[in-house]
Amino acid sequence: MKTGIVMGAALSAAAVGGLAVVVACSSSSAVPVPQTSAPTQCSTKAGQFPVANCVPYDPTTESCQSPPLSCDTSPCDMSSPCLAMVPKADDNSGKTVANFRMRKLNITAPDALAFQPPSHVFVQKAVIDQGIYLHNFCGEGPHDGTFSWLIQLDTVNNKVKTGGAPPTMDPFGTGYCFVNTTIQNLQVAPITVDVTKGSDGSYATAKIPKLFVPIYSPSTSGGFQTIILPLSGAQVKDITLSDSNNCIGGYNAKAINSVTSGSCTDDPTACSRWTTAGSLGGYITLNDSDGVAVPQLSESLCVLLTGGSSVVMNGSFKSCMKDGSGNVMAKGDYCSTTDSPGGCQDSYWLAATFAASAAKIVDPNQPDCMGGTMSGGDGGTEGGATEAGTGDSGSPTDAGGQ
Repeated sequence: MKTGIVMGAALSAAAVGGLAVVVACSSSSAVPVPQTSAPTQCSTKAGQFPVANCVPYDPTTESCQSPPLSCDTSPCDMSSPCLAMVPKADDNSGKTVANFRMRKLNITAPDALAFQPPSHVFVQKAVIDQGIYLHNFCGEGPHDGTFSWLIQLDTVNNKVKTGGAPPTMDPFGTGYCFVNTTIQNLQVAPITVDVTKGSDGSYATAKIPKLFVPIYSPSTSGGFQTIILPLSGAQVKDITLSDSNNCIGGYNAKAINSVTSGSCTDDPTACSRWTTAGSLGGYITLNDSDGVAVPQLSESLCVLLTGGSSVVMNGSFKSCMKDGSGNVMAKGDYCSTTDSPGGCQDSYWLAATFAASAAKIVDPNQPDCMGGTMSGGDGGTEGGATEAGTGDSGSPTDAGGQ
């Protein structure tokens, strides 16, 4: 059995000019349009970080609903500019440690994963948005809500803690907890690094040598499948907080163009539902990427990244061809040994922008924040791609203890 949903965390998971807590519409004079000069300003070359609040279209052609359609975003805080996932009595206001869950992650590089047309827009919708958007909460309809990337920003000690969270049965009551366990023989745990505050008020982290991002997706046999995405040399820049410390970026109600049975949809090529306000960059080696399955395409992430120019078939599943030393023969746009573009070309640069809102993060070892009792094995490999580690319940192994 191959893994379920995959790349969401690559970049997927994510630079700010300043915090725009609501995406602007051309019909609104209250909130400015993100300051951009070209429709391609989200495009990101190897080694570069995208503009934090970029949009995948020419901002002067932005087309939003006016007046906005009625979209029930409860139980999120509808008065919050970013739909905070906690009540005002328990939000980040006045606290020295601000807790966040990513609500939007837009991959801007490489082209094979980028969210702007004409690239693989389906990756953004069917993989990333499907996992990050909440499951039948806050107007986000029948999405999975199982891909949770958490951020804790300590503004006194100048530290950032980040990592994944397992699926929770009660994100608003019990909240989320960081994964800290061994999955597929990898120590998957949150990472804490230094963070600095710039003269413009935005934050930037130190480089994270290695971050294993766990991505959970529903299994067709019940429970969840787990996949690990290994990021190297990752860094987050230009994180701008709202005045209340509850928002990194914001939600735009005018982007909603249809409402059906509590599910509110938008057209991200014409009007963005979220203003992103943080920028993420790092690389993934081609060898590592060949251990990540893209089940929707029956191929590894390596094949998707390289365009399938040199593949090996294992039944209907495609993996990248390797040389006698076991290294992928295809070339990327980045070199892991020099941490720079070009060179040995054994990697691809991954970049993204993101938005996040206040969320409840609790201590580990609480079953309800881990989707109930989680048990399972390390999984295996098939077709060159790492398989999910699931047990009888289909749930991740010990996705909690810290």
